[in-house]
Amino acid sequence: MKRTLTALLALLMLLALTATAVGCNKNDGTQAEATTTAAAGEDPAATTTAVTTENPYDANGYLKDDLDETLNFGGETFHILAWEHSLPEFEVEEQTGNVIENAIYLRNANTEDRLGVDLEFTIIKGNSAAFTDFCNEVAKSVNAGDGSFDAIGCYLRSAGVMTLQHLLVDMLEVDHLNFDKPWWSDTLLELNTINNSLYFISGDIASTLLYQMMFMIYNNDLGEEFHLTNPQQIALEGKWTQELLLQMSTNIYADLDNNGKKTEGDRFGLFSTAHPNLDIFYMGADMSYVEPNADGDLVLSPDVLSEKSLSIIDRLNNIYQNSNDGYFSGSAASGAVYAQGNSLFYNITGQILSQSLRSSDMNYSILPAPKYDEQQEKYRTAVAFTHTMYCIPIDADNTTMSGAVLECMASEAYRNVTPALFETAFKYQYSNSQLDADMFEIVRDNVVFDICRPFFDSLGGDSSSPVRMWRSQIEAGKNSLMTIGKTYEKVWTTSLVRVSEQLKEVS
Repeated sequence: MKRTLTALLALLMLLALTATAVGCNKNDGTQAEATTTAAAGEDPAATTTAVTTENPYDANGYLKDDLDETLNFGGETFHILAWEHSLPEFEVEEQTGNVIENAIYLRNANTEDRLGVDLEFTIIKGNSAAFTDFCNEVAKSVNAGDGSFDAIGCYLRSAGVMTLQHLLVDMLEVDHLNFDKPWWSDTLLELNTINNSLYFISGDIASTLLYQMMFMIYNNDLGEEFHLTNPQQIALEGKWTQELLLQMSTNIYADLDNNGKKTEGDRFGLFSTAHPNLDIFYMGADMSYVEPNADGDLVLSPDVLSEKSLSIIDRLNNIYQNSNDGYFSGSAASGAVYAQGNSLFYNITGQILSQSLRSSDMNYSILPAPKYDEQQEKYRTAVAFTHTMYCIPIDADNTTMSGAVLECMASEAYRNVTPALFETAFKYQYSNSQLDADMFEIVRDNVVFDICRPFFDSLGGDSSSPVRMWRSQIEAGKNSLMTIGKTYEKVWTTSLVRVSEQLKEVS
């Protein structure tokens, strides 16, 4: 995502509680330049007509969108079907004392005022246990030709299922959507555009995208106790790697509960929870599961069964299973244990940070996912499945209106919701640190997606998808991926051929 946080954090340090932009390609605050032109034969000095170039930034330094100021849909009701989420994202009926909810309310109100629409949300269950029912609700509307919904905000897996069911509009063909703007994720566009078509999008419009980014937390106090150098400066130099993470995590263990065995209440170098959070090490190493070939067909990435993949499994198993320095818990609830400050590193999402660590007394710093090695060009940020994708159903009455509303909501979120999220959910503990600002910028700028994830259920889902197979090796403390992979490789290939054909039919 296209972001610059440095200027923002400097401003935050000066203004403390002033809610300002979360670095989104701001200008330097200067006004637009005026130029004068003279007709042929005229004295330029006598020319009084000035042609002013409009400033593309607003008064607060945010990049403006390109929506026509006269665009108005005359009070039309705009229906959005959305999935129920534990985090605020969609409908807020009135301003409250909650900064995030107030920002979402303002996003919606500004969109309504600017475009002359009335946003109406229908919110139903749509998580991992209910996304099939969610997709069926859309299919029912489309098959009946009801035109019940103008846009959809859904769980990632729903977006993949609905694409293959031919229920969604190609977003690249929709008027008013400008994917060059910073409020849309450019890496999502790059990696999820197949056969020159794109059926689901995300970015600042989805607060859950920011909440579900994966990164590392470093315990400053424990690091000082062991006379370790904070690795943030190393990360800025591009040298923050998995090997360094494991080296620093060594010889930290202590049996704090004195029960003579390794339990989550002890002190560790690296503490990890829940198998989905292991994606930080795979995707953070700049590896993919599925990729398009030259013909646009989806194929299994060679990364899955590579020596690099196997070596990461070995690295993690060595610290989690073969030493006392690491601890892997299958429960996300164990995040509260890390908040007690007894581990040096923790791989985390923004949601866990905001819910488990903001109220803790631990002094921590933020780090991006470690690279596989120093030869890796960029840091990469995985995002948990539980974030929102936006789509337009094929029976939407007016896709021009749908495009305008989604563009406006994303633009307004960029200037209202994202700053509020940063200020309240992520500011705690590191708002006064320039290094933390730099780290957060790296995390946001390098969010990546993998086309395997929205089509997760077509490739084996929770039982046998490439994603699940890789995670299971670390959960089980073994490295049999090559054997398992060879068994499933033919199945995956067959599934990808089927998905590719379905995508061509959609296009």
